[in-house]
Amino acid sequence: MKFGLLLPNFGASASGESIAASARLAEALGFDSVWTTDHVLMPADMPEPYGNLIESLVALTIAATATEVVGLGTSIIVMPQREPVLLAKQLAGIDVVSGGRLILGAGVGWLEQEFNYLGADYANRGARFDEWLALTRALWNGDGAFTGESKTVDDALFAPRPPRGAATPVWIGGNSSLAISRAAAIADGWHPVGLTPAELGVGLAELRALANGRAVTASLRTNIELLAAGEAARGYSAPGHVPRGRADEIAAELKAYQDAGLEYAVIWLFHESWDELEAKINLFAEELLPCFQ
Repeated sequence: MKFGLLLPNFGASASGESIAASARLAEALGFDSVWTTDHVLMPADMPEPYGNLIESLVALTIAATATEVVGLGTSIIVMPQREPVLLAKQLAGIDVVSGGRLILGAGVGWLEQEFNYLGADYANRGARFDEWLALTRALWNGDGAFTGESKTVDDALFAPRPPRGAATPVWIGGNSSLAISRAAAIADGWHPVGLTPAELGVGLAELRALANGRAVTASLRTNIELLAAGEAARGYSAPGHVPRGRADEIAAELKAYQDAGLEYAVIWLFHESWDELEAKINLFAEELLPCFQ
């Protein structure tokens, strides 16, 4: 099983320095990838955990220039609330300057008020997502023209293109059956959030049935409260299931995910400061990464 690390582009420790430092540390310690989280504008009554957030692609660019080989992912870009040609250009730029390390995690989004702030169509976001992704792949492939229901590009030059072109991996975020069916039909991975091992197994059975033998990476974004020896749990709150405990307890739970079919875990390590996050990353790498190599 591979592991990706969610970078602190949100929360109390979010800064350019902490993003770069944690990306370098993850690369040095053997994580497969580093990831950023996307929100643009949160309602004032929803400050946690995403009210203080360095924009996802800015943060991923910081990580790209701070590292050399580690993968770079978005978990996840809310594609239908962004202008698609500009987004395709930004993502291609990150992939080019990083030497082809991008994994595009993308989804339809869930926060209607954020769509309203950005002048985007929330009600039609599923259809927009499908069209925006098709347009992105066409541009990355070097196609000069694209005609969709709401977006047309004609006789356009898109350069530089990602090194892998339209084959740049795309993972579909979301826990719903619609997200699973999209991943099975048009993507390279499924990227749900906060599922239990049993729930993940049910979703993966559905994914495999719909994929008809096509390879689709089974990933999961999960929050983890990893405790050092003698440390008391603080009971951090997060939607969905949260593995909690010391390294041996977390290892047992991650093994249950692996047995359910998980191939790639993207983890957020709860912390209250950069120093604590640095210690948690080191602890995870020392105690847990070797259990899955």
